[in-house]
Amino acid sequence: MIQDDDVPLCIMPDFDDTLQRLSDLFMAYKTCRRRTCRWHESCQGGFGPPCYLHQRNLFADAVRYELDDYRAYWTAQRRRAKARTPSGSQ
Repeated sequence: MIQDDDVPLCIMPDFDDTLQRLSDLFMAYKTCRRRTCRWHESCQGGFGPPCYLHQRNLFADAVRYELDDYRAYWTAQRRRAKARTPSGSQ
């Protein structure tokens, strides 16, 4: 078990911020109950964030079973973005 003195709270990531980033990584905004997240196609934050509170199993399953697939998807997206010319055409 981790002792309280082992991990100073000042260096731990903010829980809501971490979940917001995971939400974007897992594209949870597609099924988020908040219209603004679906509209902006990214988590707009808030307590929880709401998509995590509503669908905890999505996050757990994504980390447990699908994280390699998400990494490959976003690696390919970054590669395509770098390959684009400055004008936006390929």
